[in-house]
Amino acid sequence: MDRLEPMFSRQEIKELTKVPFMQFPARLRPLKAKLMLGMVPISRDRWMERKMDDPANYRNLFELMEDLRLIFSWYNVGEVQDRTRAGFNWMVEKYVEFEQAANLRREQNGVQEKLDLAGMWAEYWNDTMSNMSDCTHQWVVHRVDEVQARAFVQYQEALKAAGSDKLAVGEAGRTYYECVQDLRGVLTQLEWTLGIPMTGFIGYRTSDALSDLPAEQKHDLWSKVMGGMSFKHQTAILDAQDKADAELAANPPSMEERMEIMKQFRMPTHPRFRDTENLIGHYEEGKRNRDETRLIPYGLPRLPTQEHWITILRERMEFHARNPRTEANPDAWGFVCYRLTYDQTDKQWAAFHEKFNTEVSRSGTWIEGYEGIRNKSGIMWIDGREFGIAEGDVAAARRHFKGTFTYLPGVGRIWTQDFLVVDKQAYASYTDPASGPEARPPPPHGPGFGCKGGHVRLVDGSYDRLSQEMIDHLAPGYKGDMKVLSTLLLEEIYPLLATYCIRPFGLWPCARLHEREVYVGTTDASEEHWWEFNRIDRAMMQNFFNDMRGKKADLLKKTS
Repeated sequence: MDRLEPMFSRQEIKELTKVPFMQFPARLRPLKAKLMLGMVPISRDRWMERKMDDPANYRNLFELMEDLRLIFSWYNVGEVQDRTRAGFNWMVEKYVEFEQAANLRREQNGVQEKLDLAGMWAEYWNDTMSNMSDCTHQWVVHRVDEVQARAFVQYQEALKAAGSDKLAVGEAGRTYYECVQDLRGVLTQLEWTLGIPMTGFIGYRTSDALSDLPAEQKHDLWSKVMGGMSFKHQTAILDAQDKADAELAANPPSMEERMEIMKQFRMPTHPRFRDTENLIGHYEEGKRNRDETRLIPYGLPRLPTQEHWITILRERMEFHARNPRTEANPDAWGFVCYRLTYDQTDKQWAAFHEKFNTEVSRSGTWIEGYEGIRNKSGIMWIDGREFGIAEGDVAAARRHFKGTFTYLPGVGRIWTQDFLVVDKQAYASYTDPASGPEARPPPPHGPGFGCKGGHVRLVDGSYDRLSQEMIDHLAPGYKGDMKVLSTLLLEEIYPLLATYCIRPFGLWPCARLHEREVYVGTTDASEEHWWEFNRIDRAMMQNFFNDMRGKKADLLKKTS
């Protein structure tokens, strides 16, 4: 819907009962585009880069699931459904007129089966929404199982190490319980939000499937199913928590005790976290009950299928191999990258090139079908010196790119609408990293690993054709290029751009959140708050030094 705003905002279509566009949070647009393509939110390589497999960093997964829940909740908002339905029905009624001509031709060719174009459109949209829900659901369930299983193992190991140390036992219990219970809670909320009803869509036959129920009814159904199960250990823990809250209300801490708690950024461990029997039972009981509850509305999980963009890409690769536009590797896919920094020696550039290629070449684990296309992926390098392009001259590179790659951009080959640039800043991101090993931000900020790697510049080849009014509204501050993390180029950036699910300006609001204005893929509030803190800190320090320099200059004038 984001891509349709420029078209519909400048037209008055009388048949449309509602304009099929609604505002959507800019920071979630890339994630929503990935979900609609049937892509996983994060690949395994990126997951490991961000250290999200570590229960100590569970807050990243927790907030990612919150964002996923917000996206599906947005689709379930009544006004969003009304506008989507109005746009869909207008489109179907307008183009279903071809049905009669198509069926006549089929009849002339001896094909008796009639086409139902309205039903085909409805089937396509329903499959898109169902695939988005199913892929997201399975990915999240697997990730929560992975993290909570590791948290439980760490808890058992901590109990052995703690021995009779009650404080250590309590701290281990709290660490385990906070991680597992938080993840399970937000997963349950996400599960009753998945699925988008299609009631009222022309060509769709309403069913009693879970996805066709309003979110409120799905919530009630889920609550009834879980309400019939035994949560003995969970109930005992919650009763102890209620008792602790009552005790705290009856005997509030003194001001001195409160100040000590604030210094520690953490409440003292309550004795209920030493109840190892209930905490161990809580893990098995909660996992079993949720797995059984999930079977009732969703059934057994389906086997993962090839991601939609890979299906399209493989078909196009086969076509380009049969109908080559270039002599070498006509079915290769990836990006064109211009070298626009020339100070390096051959040895220095070779070292950079090797490191860059290592980061770009990803395993594709968790991306279904990626192993079948990985060997054909890559970057086509162009040295700007060979074509008289001055160092750092992106405008000249843009002119050369448009004049050289004249065939239409399409998935399944080198992308010819946008290109990459390695300038001084991009080169320095590999050779002169901003800091050493990544450290965990101090409390109250959450973890934020894997977002300081090398980057390149993504140049928008269609920027000159964009409405400035639209840019000011959707991506304020966007100038036609931006920095992107190199590790995301083939696994994320290429499929999003080559399928036209998003344009570079749609990535820009997320890049602006980063402290170095680099697009680093799916992020969460924990990271974004820390980046904002660093930005403010640097701005304050810069203003301080500027003020000191001004005072020094005034003092020198007076003394002279």
